[in-house]
Amino acid sequence: MTTNNQAGYKPLYFSFLAGLCGNATFATLTTSEVAFSIFPLIALVLVAYNWYQVYMTSAIESHISKSSLGLLVIGVLTYTTFVRMEYPELGSNFLPLMLVLGLSVWVAKTVGVFDRKAQA
Repeated sequence: MTTNNQAGYKPLYFSFLAGLCGNATFATLTTSEVAFSIFPLIALVLVAYNWYQVYMTSAIESHISKSSLGLLVIGVLTYTTFVRMEYPELGSNFLPLMLVLGLSVWVAKTVGVFDRKAQA
């Protein structure tokens, strides 16, 4: 049984990129160790615009919406982990890394990666 999902996995990609770019923009504006760059802000605007266009033009299933929120948080925590890896004086990255791994398993389960496929 298949469903007619026009959006596919685009909202998932856009939500991960929105979290990543949003945290990068926030880090460049607030953290003195991270060099200022305008490119995360430009990327955030483009991702938000495209994410909105996909949302307005196609039907999105409920499990994709839940997974999209999880991937937004994964994007934020991934950039946090990367910055803390690059600048250890900002703190430990153990908790964000464990949250990323746990949320990744939850998103994979929600999307259906672990489901067994029917044999033909």
